[in-house]
Amino acid sequence: MMNWMETRLVRKKAVEKTVCTNCGKIVNENSWYYREEGVGFHLHSLIARNYCEECYKKHGENVLIKTQQSF
Repeated sequence: MMNWMETRLVRKKAVEKTVCTNCGKIVNENSWYYREEGVGFHLHSLIARNYCEECYKKHGENVLIKTQQSF
């Protein structure tokens, strides 16, 4: 049985253009987006996923859960 990293979504302001992992939309600089943040795993920032506000509003934390289950 595989154990998942404990993660959560954190609202951040884009410093540069970012792509939504869920829908592929570009999040422009100075726009809000949600970044997956790992708890207790120092390399997690290298593989963290980003979500635009529209996907977060539509799916919430379920976006993160759905994406993890598809691996």
